[in-house]
Amino acid sequence: MKTDTMRGGLARRALPAAVFMAVATCLTACGPGAVVRGTVRDVAGEALPGVAVAVDGREAAVITDLQGGYSVRARRGPAALMFMKTGYATARLEVDASGGGRVEAPEARLWPLPESEGVFLFSNYRYTELEHPRPLAYMAADLGVVHGTPVTPSGEGVAPFGGGVAGPEGPLLAACKLPGYDARLVRLRRVAAKQSQGVRPGNSGPVLREVEEQVWVADTPVPATMAPLDGADRTLVRIEPVEPLAPGVYAVHWGVLDGLSGIEPRVFLFRVLDPMGSVEAQDEAADPDAASREEEKERRRLENQKEMNRETDEGMG
Repeated sequence: MKTDTMRGGLARRALPAAVFMAVATCLTACGPGAVVRGTVRDVAGEALPGVAVAVDGREAAVITDLQGGYSVRARRGPAALMFMKTGYATARLEVDASGGGRVEAPEARLWPLPESEGVFLFSNYRYTELEHPRPLAYMAADLGVVHGTPVTPSGEGVAPFGGGVAGPEGPLLAACKLPGYDARLVRLRRVAAKQSQGVRPGNSGPVLREVEEQVWVADTPVPATMAPLDGADRTLVRIEPVEPLAPGVYAVHWGVLDGLSGIEPRVFLFRVLDPMGSVEAQDEAADPDAASREEEKERRRLENQKEMNRETDEGMG
């Protein structure tokens, strides 16, 4: 009996110690055991106040101060920080808070978002929207049916362009709110091509006129990579030529220049200038015959207009 009493007393004395150890273990392993501190800036290096900081997918815990600084609690172990601010692409940062205590996170950088969707030339921390016509089908003498556009691009980047040589200030290509995969980068060339265009209907139906234009068509595919600038969201995607681009005219498209209906029916045009005095390549926008061609197009337009008026008068008569 005495032995049983002694055993019971020892068990009662051991119980508080066991409870204490369990609580301590839970506080160490399960509780918020780290404070992560860091700074958020834009790609130009300016501090960003008002950025919401969330930990491990939970609701935003803190907002950055006027100097872009933040301090947020995280559980022990790996932690994923998300940074969100209106007008900027979301950023994600992985930190190791296994040791608990204070953890200094690497600096987070947020990319500004363009005001609309499309492909942009980003240079000197500013976006320039590229022309984005819808290509049409033409008939070229030596090529057969081609898909192209008569639009001449004005967006410019001085060579070297691409090949990983650009810093955060650019120049670089960025696609915003477009398919984050299967973009095609291609060098263009200009060819003479014809297209049948309808004018006002006459007595026997629509009247077709064959119009000849100088159009930009796909020439040489350019290897390029696509890398999101905002983590998994892929709202803003960098399109990076594998090698620096030679001077010339280029387009980003999603198959539409190859005749595919595709998920994005536009092409986005830009040109790369020669760094030596900005002399344009032979197949670039500079064209000594452009003025004469414009005069010829205007002459044909006036003739078509006269023909339409004549046929309309005959139909009414």
